[in-house]
Amino acid sequence: MHLRFALVALMVMVVVAPAVLAGPSGAQAPAPVYIAVDGSLLLTLTEPARKVAVANPAIADVQVISPAQLLIVGKASGVTSLMIFSGKALQSYNLIVHPSSIAAASTSTTLPPPHAVLVQRGEKMAQQLFTRGPDERWLELGQVQPDTEVKK
Repeated sequence: MHLRFALVALMVMVVVAPAVLAGPSGAQAPAPVYIAVDGSLLLTLTEPARKVAVANPAIADVQVISPAQLLIVGKASGVTSLMIFSGKALQSYNLIVHPSSIAAASTSTTLPPPHAVLVQRGEKMAQQLFTRGPDERWLELGQVQPDTEVKK
């Protein structure tokens, strides 16, 4: 009797566990949002938010302007996640806060999103951000992630 129960439990784990670990079939990678330290971005939602969550408010924070508008504020260089829960969907963003005020100070909406370059120095890994200026030259936005140990 116990063997039969154990076999049924094992079959359920084999069938259900991969689906749970993989997440929803339509799950997409979080959308990147680039913000300068001390910069802000007004995010307009297609559906009113019911709940918002920021993983690390020391890097970026959110102020609810209205149920359909959120103000994202860059506080310190780094990357954190923002989750927006609405009645029908979950929206996920990677908030990438860079130290430069070039993007925040620019009045041009044609600046492309920053280009990330991973830099490995021995056992440490860092990420530098660059963008193209109006004259098409590369502009360094700065280091987003401080040197971290490389996972082995």
